[in-house]
Amino acid sequence: MKIAFVGDAHGCVRHALGAMVLLQERRGIRLDAVIQVGDLGAYPTVERYDESSRRFGRDHPAQGDFIRLLDPSPSFAEGVRLALGLVPPVLFVSGNHEDHEWLASLHEASGTEVVPVDPLGAYRHVACGSVVEIAGQRVAFLGLIEVEGRMDLDEYAYALLMGAEPGSVDILVTHDGPYGMSRDFSGSVQGSAKLTRLLERLQPPLHVSGHYHHPNGPRVYGRTTSYALAQLVRPKVTRWEPASTNPGQRVTDGSLGLYDTETGDFTYLDDEWLAEVRGDTLDLAALVTATG
Repeated sequence: MKIAFVGDAHGCVRHALGAMVLLQERRGIRLDAVIQVGDLGAYPTVERYDESSRRFGRDHPAQGDFIRLLDPSPSFAEGVRLALGLVPPVLFVSGNHEDHEWLASLHEASGTEVVPVDPLGAYRHVACGSVVEIAGQRVAFLGLIEVEGRMDLDEYAYALLMGAEPGSVDILVTHDGPYGMSRDFSGSVQGSAKLTRLLERLQPPLHVSGHYHHPNGPRVYGRTTSYALAQLVRPKVTRWEPASTNPGQRVTDGSLGLYDTETGDFTYLDDEWLAEVRGDTLDLAALVTATG
């Protein structure tokens, strides 16, 4: 079976669906599942944005697509429905840029560990600490990030997964990455020490994460191979990374991963057709129709 992984989307929900449609068509495969690694940008209104989302949204027009998904125009809804006729709904875990209270309220109302967040059922949030059967794999989800004094991994979910038997999970999906995976612009070490301990304890064959907006991997932790994904669509202007500006609002190389559950192979995508998934307001219906 084939599972696609999507990096930090920050609201670019049409780009994610369009990339999945083209992935199937250009690679001649069928996706059995799609998983997004957090920072989907799940906010119920613009007013609920955190400061970072509000600031980056000025140079990142496609970020508004998640809000549009919640009350879609007829043309927007048509594109999403056409895409969902070809690819599975997207499962996602909490990042550090979501409305966590809103997501928790959806789970409380539904009483389920997986809950749709939009009226078309395109994106479905998985509660932290859940282990879900996906494409024949036992997939564990752990969101948020570990930053002292600002945010921590979900305490209950972390304890739950730390208490699981080693080898009881096939894939671990997190937003944060393990400690020591990279360094930031100031040279500080990035990643979560708690997550490293979880990997060393749980030992899933595959770990996939996001948050740091660049591909990173493979890294090996005992029996676990770990990969991090790039940001799905970079902003038009990036103050800290001038070389990463994205005036065309196109999908980024290394922001998508493809996993073959039979062979155990994980591949970063840098295919030329990724450049076709682009635009401030991507015409998803036209893209899907063009695939034939």
